Amino acid sequence: MQAIKRLLPGIDTMGLTLTMWICTLPLIAFVIGPLFGRQAAISVAIGLLIIMLAVCWLSCVPKIVRAYREKHALSDDLSQEQH
Repeated sequence: MQAIKRLLPGIDTMGLTLTMWICTLPLIAFVIGPLFGRQAAISVAIGLLIIMLAVCWLSCVPKIVRAYREKHALSDDLSQEQH
């Protein structure tokens, strides 16, 4: 698991976000569906997915940028030592 996290920083956050969205689907189906109809429930579910993924990406992008910079800095240091 550590190798995956090192390769893809933020993958655990994305997994948690998708799990939370899946867990909200029954609530949406049983509350929004009967009150406002199936089309409204589908719209709320898709809208919630988009919002949750946007928040997740906003928290994951800095982690990915930081990991890339660290990797890039390490490779620059190694190349300077060889010369």
